[in-house]
Amino acid sequence: MKGSRPWLAVLLLSAVLVRAAAVLVLQSHHVPRSTYEHGEIAASLVAGRGFAMHFLGVDGPTSQQAPVYPLVVAAAYALGGVERPRSLLILELGQAFLGGLMVLGVFRLATWAAPERPAVAWSAAWIAALHPTLVYAATHVQVALLAATLVVWTFVWAVRAGASGSNGDAIIAGLLLALCALTDPILGLVAPGLFAVLALSRTEASASRSSWSLGAVVVMVAALGVTPWIARNAFVHGEFVPIKSTFGYAFWQGNCAISEGTDKVVRASVEGVMDGAKDAGSLAAYNRTVWEARHTAGYIDDVAFTAEDRRYLETLSEPERSRVLLRRAIADIRKDALRYVGLCVRRFRYFWLFDETNPRSRVFIYRASHLGLTGLSLLGLATAGATLRRRSAPMLATVGAISLFHALTIVSARFHIPIEPLMAIWAGAGLVRTLDFAWGRLPGRSVAAAGGLEHVGVVGRLG
Repeated sequence: MKGSRPWLAVLLLSAVLVRAAAVLVLQSHHVPRSTYEHGEIAASLVAGRGFAMHFLGVDGPTSQQAPVYPLVVAAAYALGGVERPRSLLILELGQAFLGGLMVLGVFRLATWAAPERPAVAWSAAWIAALHPTLVYAATHVQVALLAATLVVWTFVWAVRAGASGSNGDAIIAGLLLALCALTDPILGLVAPGLFAVLALSRTEASASRSSWSLGAVVVMVAALGVTPWIARNAFVHGEFVPIKSTFGYAFWQGNCAISEGTDKVVRASVEGVMDGAKDAGSLAAYNRTVWEARHTAGYIDDVAFTAEDRRYLETLSEPERSRVLLRRAIADIRKDALRYVGLCVRRFRYFWLFDETNPRSRVFIYRASHLGLTGLSLLGLATAGATLRRRSAPMLATVGAISLFHALTIVSARFHIPIEPLMAIWAGAGLVRTLDFAWGRLPGRSVAAAGGLEHVGVVGRLG
């Protein structure tokens, strides 16, 4: 592996540089109103008002967002000023480095998943390094890239804990699982897959420790990790709130009577804004136009609430507001259950194809790369060897659980990003299979010769 380290450094540096270039070219740090709830909470933290924001008509302490990412944004604000372009540039360039860390995690996880094919790990890592939506995520004040990185490294450390049987590695895996939940509670769905990976990665060195005992350490540490935030929520709201208070609110956004299955509104005016993108003179101008279209679309909240609704919600606690909206959504579903089934099918389609309510998913490069990643992933899974298929099962189950959750509740294009590094592993296998086929059809070449490339050619030097 020593000979591969310079090539790995090149790969990781490329991942960082392509993201930094996207940040500098697209100039998203100059786009107004681009920080949403994370920025508002971060500004409150820097001002000394605590974890608070204006939400559904009320100012005050909130659990509208999980704590980790707003704290990251607050750190950038402390360095560069609240909502100043300099602070957003610091944040986005930091996310470029985070992208490199994510790619390293993909490489390590793919190496474990396909140990007999080093080319799969290299292909997967390059896909994760260059995949447009994973690159574009670095240019946003958005939790998705951090979530994707944590998901990958939680699995990486589960492999390490299973192989070593070490309490120390199990503790780190538990801390990463806690960070996943404190970044986005939906990422708690990683837990079952993590435990399966613990069992699959056991070796002779770890045979003295059962996967159950290691899993117990992970669970205990993860529970301890989220406890301080849950205790804070109980103190602030006077009741148990499991990390975020807004499940009912989000479910209402995705399922109320006028919802299209997402949190956004379908407006004809968006089309006019997107038509103007064709005349943008630069990528930065094009990006600003897409942002303008996103703001034009707005949220369900903008049109669904009457003045009476707003006055009523302002009288309730934050958790109770969410429960009221959940009951309203359930009432709408009971009135027309078939519509809810249709929304679930639509959300599943939006998740795996394109969210038609999101202007960003209408961009050609998004659609082409999204379909390319999915197609290569399916090819990789269909043609994978027994080891890759068996070791991919926990990750595949995690991807399925996350996609099902969003199909049943609410969906957005950004919700797909946390699973894309895992898909890159299968896409790497699909790319290697495609190259094997291509080399096999060239005169004087064969699939066997292509396989030999891993040992005597460029790929072999990398492996």
